[in-house]
Amino acid sequence: MTEELDKYVREHTSTEGDYLYRLYRATNIHTIHGRMASGHLQGRLLKMLVEMVQPQNVLEVGTFSGYSALCLAEGLEAVWGHDKQHGHLYTFEINDEQEPFTRPWIEQSPWAHRITFSIADAITAAPATAYEHGITFD
Repeated sequence: MTEELDKYVREHTSTEGDYLYRLYRATNIHTIHGRMASGHLQGRLLKMLVEMVQPQNVLEVGTFSGYSALCLAEGLEAVWGHDKQHGHLYTFEINDEQEPFTRPWIEQSPWAHRITFSIADAITAAPATAYEHGITFD
């Protein structure tokens, strides 16, 4: 990306909010691979895509620190408001060593009611979850 394009994108992208900013910072300070987190621009894109598509159920494979999950859930909240019957994210992380870091950030977030976070292999857990809940992923 050119410097000019980068400047334009940053000037025309909404802010990420304090909670997401703090999570991104904590991810980079407290995890070995902090750069794996989606970050501000990618997170705003994920939120925008959810707002455009308006999915009922979202599947995320690879939660890592939860940054992208929170951005997806933020988009669901923008679409569905306080309607708890619609708009849910199911996110799976295979690395159980991430759980002590990630789970508190998800559970204490403003979008926790929109997220089911599981430590599991998504290849088997996602189909089982869909069957159990009688859902399809959009």
